[in-house]
Amino acid sequence: MAKLNFKEFTVPAGISGRSSRTGDARESLADLIYLNVNGIRAHALAMKIYRSAGAEEYDRSEVSLITRIANEYCTPAFIDGLRAQLEKGVGHESDI
Repeated sequence: MAKLNFKEFTVPAGISGRSSRTGDARESLADLIYLNVNGIRAHALAMKIYRSAGAEEYDRSEVSLITRIANEYCTPAFIDGLRAQLEKGVGHESDI
């Protein structure tokens, strides 16, 4: 299990990583999944992210799907923000 917070999602504000910005990524990420990823698991994940209230638990398969989607559809800044949450105590998943 991993805890991820898409309500307060931090991304680097530039490639240097010296500054960052935090915002609510729930609707944007949920829309991206809902509109671009096939399957009932994707639908369930999109709704879970959209309805989340902050840091939420995601199982290994959900984290794997989120990571795959981010790597395929998201900006490098989003990918780095996700990776940072997974590497910190917020959402550490040892197999990612």
